[in-house]
Parts: sequence; C-alpha cells; structure tokens
Amino acid sequence: MAHIMAPAPFVAACPLQRTVQRFGFAKPLQRLTANALAVPRSRCRNETLRQTRLYAVRADQQTETLDAATVQQIASLSEVVDEALAQAMAASATAAQAVDVSTDSELRKKVVKGVYMLQQGLLERETEVRLMLLASLCGEHLLLLGPPGTAKSELARRLSSLAKGDYFERLLTRFSVPEELFGPLSMQGLENDQYVRKIDGYLPTAEVAFIDEIFKANSAILNALLTLLNERLFDNGSERFSVPLLCLVGASNELPESEELDALYDRFLIRRTVSQVSNAQVAKLARLAAGRPAETVLTASNGNGTGGSTVAELVMEDFRNTAELAYAAVGVPDSVIDVLAVLRCYLQDKCEPPMYVSDRRFMKAVQMLQVRHAQG
Repeated sequence: MAHIMAPAPFVAACPLQRTVQRFGFAKPLQRLTANALAVPRSRCRNETLRQTRLYAVRADQQTETLDAATVQQIASLSEVVDEALAQAMAASATAAQAVDVSTDSELRKKVVKGVYMLQQGLLERETEVRLMLLASLCGEHLLLLGPPGTAKSELARRLSSLAKGDYFERLLTRFSVPEELFGPLSMQGLENDQYVRKIDGYLPTAEVAFIDEIFKANSAILNALLTLLNERLFDNGSERFSVPLLCLVGASNELPESEELDALYDRFLIRRTVSQVSNAQVAKLARLAAGRPAETVLTASNGNGTGGSTVAELVMEDFRNTAELAYAAVGVPDSVIDVLAVLRCYLQDKCEPPMYVSDRRFMKAVQMLQVRHAQG
C-alpha cells in the first residue's frame, strides 16, 4: 500500500505546544505555565486602592521571577523536542524513499493524454484543466471565478467530450426558476394528481454540467441543487433516485455575499480564479484567432509527453472507479494527518479573516490527496 508522505517544511512548522504534548511534556509544561501565570485573588472586595496597588506590585515581582525560571526550563525542553523532531523528519525521509509510485502507470498516461487533449487550442489553461480532471476523477465539483470570456464554459464542454457523457449547460439569473434546471412539470402527472417533472435532458440526467452565474440561484433552486450536488440524489415527486452526475463546473464573476449561499459554496471542493490571457501570450492568442495551426500556439506539455495515439483515452469507467480504487490503495500516514489538522486550525483560528473549513470539506480534501497520489 502506497503512503502519502508529509513534506519536511510542514513537519517542522508544527506548533511547539502540539509537539510538547506529542512527546509527553504536556503536563510538566502545564504546571510550569500555571505557576507562572498564577495571581492570588483578593480575599476582601473592600480593600483600599493603596492596598490593591501594593498587592499588584508584589504579584508582578513574583511573576517575573517565575517567568525567568519557566523560560529556562522550556528552553531545555525545546532541545529535547528539536532532537525528537529531527529524528521524526529523518524517519519520514527514509520512508519516502521506500514508497513505490509508478510514474508509468496506465492511469497516469491516460491523465497526461487527457490534459493534452483538453488544453489544445487554449492558452494558459493547463492548471484549470488539471484541476478539472482531478475534480472529475474524485467525483467532486469545480468552481471557476473570473470575468466573462475566459473559457470557463469551454472547459466544461471539453470535459464532457472527453468523458463522452451527457452534458447540461445553463445560465442562471435572479429570476431563474427550478424548471430551467430540473425540467418542466408533467402535464399528464398533474392530471393524475402527481407533482413530477420531465427530467430527460436536464440536470438530473446529466453526467457533466456547467452552470454559469451559479450564485444567482434562489432558494427554490437551492433546495434541490444542494442535495443533488452532495448526495447525488433528486426528488421527483414522491420518488427519490440517484443521479449520474460526475462533475459540475460552476462559474461566477464574484464570490457569494449572502449567507444562504454558504452551503452551495462549500459544495465546491476545488476553487480556481481564472484570469485573462497574459500580455506575453496575446500575440499567440491573435494567431490562434487568425486560424493559424494549433501547433504554433500550443505550449509543450512540460515533459510528460504529448498524449500519443498509442495511449488509451480516459473513459467513463475511469472517472467512476478511480476514487474508490485510490481510497483502498493509498494510505494516509499520521504525519500527513497532523499537518492537515494543524492547517485547518491555523485557517480557522489564526487567519485574518478566519477561513471556515467544514468537516465535510476537510474529509473530502483528504480523499482528494489519495486520488492525486494514485495518479502517480
């Protein structure tokens, strides 16, 4: 079983308090800290101001003495902790060398070819293409933030062509109704007192979908959309059934401002800001618009090959099964879990403004690392 190894800089960046607890120095340090910060409470609430000031001076003097002793003892503990960290980092480096990741795996060759096919004729979109492929292999969704005309919808169409799946696309406005996404009501069903929709050709039957201006969805759309994105379930009348959705690519020009959209925003595991083509590539963009051959405007595929015809293409079965195979084949060591736990605490407690990371998003991020590692 392969294992994801924690990078050395992340291990070294763990807080001293967490490291002290890990190596058994938590209780001595707590006693030292409690003694250093202990301030006796006043026994009488009616003491004079002069007595209070004198009492505070004596407490300050005592605290300074204890602080000096505490610092000296913590310094000695730090030497032991540093040595233990060095040993742990050395063990991680040794274990990393023993991990066998096949760089010529069949899946990796398919992914490389898929990246090449998806980015043909596009400039500076390799990162977006790779993130979209990763999201689809994980069975997750991708959010693209950026101005109009930056190939956001084109990426989703190409993913549908690559996976050979049913495609659905829609632009939302503030006045959009559920029928635009989930299909119109069945007239025959209404005659039989049934509230059902004709869903063929709409989002509940799509495998790859693109929704532009997704944060303009109103509450009537959100109720069904949230369940469809996360649980892959859709309620049609009194019947609940599974939907074949593989990946939904959402696009928006701005981040959501309403709190009722927070749940929708959290459904997108991968988020990417898309910008215009840089000034250095504008000339190539003009040549592409003028009908020049694609080879004159494509950049190299960074040494990973160009996806030759001898390599098989990604099929829907690869997209459906890769995640489950990765979860079973790739283990996540405690060192990586510790890094992720520290990172989440840092984002929520120390960042300004704080960045909320839900439990669902945290768990899916771990699983995404397993899928990414399985690609080689």
